[in-house]
Amino acid sequence: MKLFDLISMTFRNLLRRKARTLLTMTGVVVGTCAIVVMISLGLAMTQAMEESLAQMGDLTQITIQNYGSSQDLKLNDEVVSKVQKLEGVVAVTPMASASNLNMMAYAGRNDRYQMYLYNVMGVYPEALPYFGYQVQEGEMLTSSPAPKKTAYMMFGGESAYEFEDSKRSWRNNRVYATPDENGKMPDPFVDPMNDKITLRLQAREFDENGKPKYPEVTRDVHVTGVLVSDNSVGWETSYYCFMDIRELRELEKEYKRVNKIRDDKNSDNNNGLENYQQVKVKVSDIDLVSQVDQAIKGMGFETYSLDSVREPMQKQMQQQQLFLGSLAAISLLVAAIGITNTMIMSIYERTREIGVMKVLGCRVGNIRAVFLMEAGLIGFGGGLAGVGISLLISKLLNYLSMNGGMGADGGGMLSGMMGGMGGMASGSQLSIIPGWLIVAAIAFATVIGLISGFYPANRAVKISALEAIKHE
Repeated sequence: MKLFDLISMTFRNLLRRKARTLLTMTGVVVGTCAIVVMISLGLAMTQAMEESLAQMGDLTQITIQNYGSSQDLKLNDEVVSKVQKLEGVVAVTPMASASNLNMMAYAGRNDRYQMYLYNVMGVYPEALPYFGYQVQEGEMLTSSPAPKKTAYMMFGGESAYEFEDSKRSWRNNRVYATPDENGKMPDPFVDPMNDKITLRLQAREFDENGKPKYPEVTRDVHVTGVLVSDNSVGWETSYYCFMDIRELRELEKEYKRVNKIRDDKNSDNNNGLENYQQVKVKVSDIDLVSQVDQAIKGMGFETYSLDSVREPMQKQMQQQQLFLGSLAAISLLVAAIGITNTMIMSIYERTREIGVMKVLGCRVGNIRAVFLMEAGLIGFGGGLAGVGISLLISKLLNYLSMNGGMGADGGGMLSGMMGGMGGMASGSQLSIIPGWLIVAAIAFATVIGLISGFYPANRAVKISALEAIKHE
């Protein structure tokens, strides 16, 4: 029997009992629709969770702390070098504080505007773009050596507001980064990109007249750019100033030499420029974050990453999806029983037809194929219709969520109902049906149909030809 004959016979047999075929297929439609909608709700909750975490920060970033399982641990260049060699690591930078250098920045005539630089941070400039740092003005900090008596610096988005006017009283000596009623930000006293700024490292010791015993270390500051303030990238993008850590170390050496400060060999030298407070690590892929995180913890250090928050939440999402999918699978199981019942009834009705086919020399495999194709077609048709209805339901749910189509609080009510299962916010998508889910649902429904038809098909081929012909 040719393939075309098998297909045409399959369609004729299904259309012979239209009502029964449609009722059986309806069970598959309901089962497929339930599974697709339930999984789509789970996928939407997972996406909402990912978006929520992404607003909190970079999911592929790890922060290494300068403490761990041993007091002898030192977060220094040796550790940074080891971390850089880990698989999946694309960038590493120390976040080194230079608060011990007692730095001040001056601008304006007669150094009228002053800023205490408690917030200078030493970094690897070449690594910053990997961590999402962006400039609103100028260029990123460069790792090129600065000219003599000059220091390259990059300001945070609101660092310029730290300048104080020494001619005013403390009540109004600063401009605050607060927008007015029109949403416009006030101008700070100092424009870091255009005004001349001088960096001074204050002396540690003074004589009886209050004058410094040693000369100040000074630099002309060249501000390369001003960062975009973005708390999701890092709180430091707002009020911190950044310098190349190698340049900052040279500045420290000169400061110690001028002020005759000797390093204590018995000290841990935990000044922030050798043993860092923090180190940031950028990983190439979110799936590698856990692996890199474990490798760093294996060195003895404590770490923080959003992946540590994401992992338990993801497990919770997976459990919810499994629960929802299991509930929906029950209806598809009922549909499978319906297909089996329909095919068995069809065998009883067509026993004589089966006998005639055998007498005419039809192969056993062809007879089995006819019944399997009928069952598979019921599954395929039901799966196709179920996916179509699921897409309509998904669009309706998303429309109600986005537009509040169920009244004033309709969308919020739907999101709130789902929020109990996944923390979804009003206005987010409630249902997501990707292409792979459509294909998987149709394929799964078809396979369920074939499995359901396997027993009836085997039963059909075992019928005796002579007994079948005698059957009324």
